[in-house]
Amino acid sequence: MVQSARLNSANFLSLKEDPTATGQALVVLALAGTSFGIGFTSSIGVRDLWVLLGALIGAVIGVVLGFVWVSLTFLIGTRIFRATSDYWSLARPMFFASSPGLVFLLMSVPASFVADIVRAVGVAWIAISTVIAVKTALGVDSQRSILTFILVTFIVLIGYGLLSSL
Repeated sequence: MVQSARLNSANFLSLKEDPTATGQALVVLALAGTSFGIGFTSSIGVRDLWVLLGALIGAVIGVVLGFVWVSLTFLIGTRIFRATSDYWSLARPMFFASSPGLVFLLMSVPASFVADIVRAVGVAWIAISTVIAVKTALGVDSQRSILTFILVTFIVLIGYGLLSSL
């Protein structure tokens, strides 16, 4: 997780090639979601069991969103950019790219501006980490990796907008 958070592309390459790291990658994804759930619920002022519920919901949403994200990235990368990779060889590095998400725990600091700063830093850090993971795992150049990230972001935001309007 530390190597992924440090944006180490050699680490992402080793994760791509290590099928035994799949379980660890899923745990990292769940931990990032849990961290966001705890940080978010704490930042809005709820306590006790609600924070635990926030942690559980954060973990579930994190894992679901992680699978949606990697699936869309896989489709765009392999279909549009003709990259070659199997699903799990892409998923492991991408799931580990969420390692900086542990910073979301700092959103629980009881100062409103801290939560906003931490959220922005965490999202940006994960975005950069994801672009590097995609570049490494799919073997594409930086521009295609960034474009893939942008396309997936737009698709997820449009999907979220459609779901929230129902």
